[in-house]
Amino acid sequence: MKPYVQGALDGLCAVYSLVNATRIISEIGEAESRQLFQRIMMYLEEKHRLGKMVTAGIGLKTIGSILRDVLGGLIKYRSMPFKQYPDTDLNEFWSSMMNFLAGGDNRAILIGLGGPMWDHWSIVESVTEKQIHFFDSFRLKRLNRGRCTTIRSTSSRPHVLCPTHAYFLS
Repeated sequence: MKPYVQGALDGLCAVYSLVNATRIISEIGEAESRQLFQRIMMYLEEKHRLGKMVTAGIGLKTIGSILRDVLGGLIKYRSMPFKQYPDTDLNEFWSSMMNFLAGGDNRAILIGLGGPMWDHWSIVESVTEKQIHFFDSFRLKRLNRGRCTTIRSTSSRPHVLCPTHAYFLS
């Protein structure tokens, strides 16, 4: 038996991802990060059902409202270029992520990950031709491109990167 780690029983990966994205984009420190976490949690308590969010996770609409209502002054640019394109192939999505992150400093991509191993929100910090690198609350470091897909998981490609659930942020 192994002990549970932070995040194993709660659905707060989206909140951590939003704080981590803000750390990259606005270069906030530890004290400001803690205050931001508290502001997001208070917002969820006021506007949404916090208990359900903690146990079941946070959806795309709630993330959008947090970006607008809580992080609007800290994250100036947000775009969901693939929101209406669920059949986006891996090559197109991968290239778009690489190009966006190469376009300047203080950029990050908030992404939903799926498949048999993941039901998780994370932050893409960098992308190379062969790997995607994360700034993640659950110790996810990187995934190899050859093991990723954007459509449906298979035994050889179990990691689903969800283009419709990706915010390009700066």
